[in-house]
Amino acid sequence: MNDPASSAPLITIGITCYAEGDWLLDCWNSVLAQTDPRWRAVLVMDGTEHARTREIFASLEHPRLVKYAMPSNMGPYPTRNKAFELTDTPFHFYLDGDDQLVPRSVALVLDTFARHPDAAFVYGDNERFGAYALVHKHRREVTWDDFIPGQPTPGPCAYRKDLWVELGGYAAELARGNGDYDFLIGAAEAGRRGYHCGEILYRYRVGNAAKVSKSYDRRYHETHEIMVERHPRFFADPRRRDRFLALAYLRSAEANLATDPRRARELARKAIDLGLRFDARPWKTLAKAGLAELSRARSSGRGGAPPR
Repeated sequence: MNDPASSAPLITIGITCYAEGDWLLDCWNSVLAQTDPRWRAVLVMDGTEHARTREIFASLEHPRLVKYAMPSNMGPYPTRNKAFELTDTPFHFYLDGDDQLVPRSVALVLDTFARHPDAAFVYGDNERFGAYALVHKHRREVTWDDFIPGQPTPGPCAYRKDLWVELGGYAAELARGNGDYDFLIGAAEAGRRGYHCGEILYRYRVGNAAKVSKSYDRRYHETHEIMVERHPRFFADPRRRDRFLALAYLRSAEANLATDPRRARELARKAIDLGLRFDARPWKTLAKAGLAELSRARSSGRGGAPPR
C-alpha cells in the first residue's frame, strides 16, 4: 500500500497565462501527464480580454489546482510573483501557459534537489517546438561572466520558494521584460547556485509573437541599465558592466533601425564608446542608420548632408 506522505505535494507548478488560447489547455494536459504525483498547481491569468483564454481558464478544475485572475493587465513578472505568492510547497516550477512540461519534469526536479541539497534552483535543456524544432542545451556550469552576453540559464525552471522570498521576488521595475534575467543575477550575487538536471526539462513554444514585442526590443537597453543599478556587487568590475551595457545598446540600436534611425545611431555610438569599437556590428548599424536618415530627408524634400 502506498504511503500517503510519499505522494504529498513538494512542488507547485506555477502556470501564468495571458492570450494562449488552446495552447493553455495543452500546457495543463502536460501537467496532468506527470509521472511523479508530488505536485500541486496554481494558474494565474494576467488581465486579458482574450476570450478563448478566459474560457479555458474558467473551465479548468482539479483538486490540486488553485486559480487566480489578476484584476488588470500587470505584465508577466507581477503575474509570476502572484504564482510564487500562492505557493505553499518548498519548490516552485514556473511555466508559461503556451509551453509544456515533459512527463518526467517533476521527477527530474525533485530528484535533482534531493541529490543537491544546496541547490537554489534546478534547470535543464528545453525542446523547442512550433515554428521549428530543436533541443536547446544549457551549460552545466555557469560563471558570473556567462551572464554578460545573455541569460545562460532559463527562466522557466524550478526554484526553492525561499530563494524567491530572499530576493524579494521579481523586480517591479522589470514587470514587462528581463525579470528572470535579473532574478538569476540576484541569485548569483547572493551566492546561490543552480544545478542542471541532465535532461530536457520542458518544451518551449517558438513562433508565438506575443512572447516578445518589438517595442520591448527597442527599449531592451533600459532593462540592462536597471539591472546594473540593482546589482552593484555583480557589476563592480567595470569591464563586466560596460560590456553588459554595450551589448544591450547594440540590440536596441538594431531594433530601432527601421522606425527611429536617429535613436539607432545614438545607441550604436554608446555601444562603441563602451567597448565595442572593434566589433563590426555597431559600425554597420551606425552606417545603416545614417543612410536611413539621409533617405528620409531626401524623400521629405529637405536634402542636406548625411548625418554625422
